[in-house]
Amino acid sequence: MRGGNVFEHTIAELLRAIRLGQYLVGDKLPPERELAARIDVSRATLRQALSELQTAGVVDVRRGRYGGAFVTRLPSADTGAGVDLGELDDAVRFRHILETSAARIVAERELGAEERERLISAERSCWMPLGSSAEDIEQFRALDARFHLTIAELTGIPSLAHAAATTRDRINALLDRIPFIHTNVEHSCTQHQQLVAAILDHDAEAAATLAAQHAEGTEQLLRGFLEGDGSTKER
Repeated sequence: MRGGNVFEHTIAELLRAIRLGQYLVGDKLPPERELAARIDVSRATLRQALSELQTAGVVDVRRGRYGGAFVTRLPSADTGAGVDLGELDDAVRFRHILETSAARIVAERELGAEERERLISAERSCWMPLGSSAEDIEQFRALDARFHLTIAELTGIPSLAHAAATTRDRINALLDRIPFIHTNVEHSCTQHQQLVAAILDHDAEAAATLAAQHAEGTEQLLRGFLEGDGSTKER
């Protein structure tokens, strides 16, 4: 698979297969080589994804002669309970439109020295030493939100910045429902760095594309974990 969110795609595909009954609780997943070929990713990416799903309690990876990856629970058993799929769909689609547009607008602007420094500072602050405590997760969410809101505010359009803040609240509320995945955080910070570089280079097309890929990565994780039997459809 080619693209900017291979890891997130792999997580989503594994969760989807488990949720749809291709692999039931207690089942052993196919051998690594076969499974990687099915998803069209490298074995290294597959191992990363399985490691994170083991941390999340969805699979158990065992080593040795009789080892392998075994399904331990359905991904929607608790995380997806009560999630409105209409709200999920609306939030991720609106975020995609909003942040892609904001990135393009800011890239087309001639930012002043203070504005450039503010953007760079917001990006760099996301590279914090990250543990797994609730406080660490809350701090990263706040720094991540500040980065995205900084871009929205630099458009110079107050109503867009306000919409971005509201949307970020909605996205964070959904992210709080799924396991915190460190590999995704590292990937997100790298994407932030690339996005800032495109903005400062005045490459509006690249900035919009990177913003879209970044939003799509989060969307894949949210849909992978939350779209299940425990969720509700809008009526």
